[in-house]
Amino acid sequence: MKKSVLVVEDQSSQRKIMVEALQRAGYTIYQAADVQQAISLIQQQKPDVVVVDMHLPSGDGGDVIREGRKVAGSPIAIIAVSIDLAILHQNLTSIHPADAYLSKPFHPRELLKIVEELVGVSL
Repeated sequence: MKKSVLVVEDQSSQRKIMVEALQRAGYTIYQAADVQQAISLIQQQKPDVVVVDMHLPSGDGGDVIREGRKVAGSPIAIIAVSIDLAILHQNLTSIHPADAYLSKPFHPRELLKIVEELVGVSL
């Protein structure tokens, strides 16, 4: 069964790079550009992994992480992404920490490696 990934990124060029790399690797992809879209997709699709930028319109990545942690059923792995290392460090000690962290800029291979580790398969 194909694993699914929700990419939450407001910058379309960044989102496109992540989506294309994940699609080439065989993942089913969902996309969101803001917190509300992300929460709706988490509730409807229950992806295996959420890749979330911590700086989003109408809220922050922490809102998305909290919603991902509430979803019943199989746990959702969460990757927090930010250009701001202080934000990533703050998330490490928060109540709802992510499962992995990526600092921008990063190579798509880094993202694929983390996703594969979190879902436990190499596609």
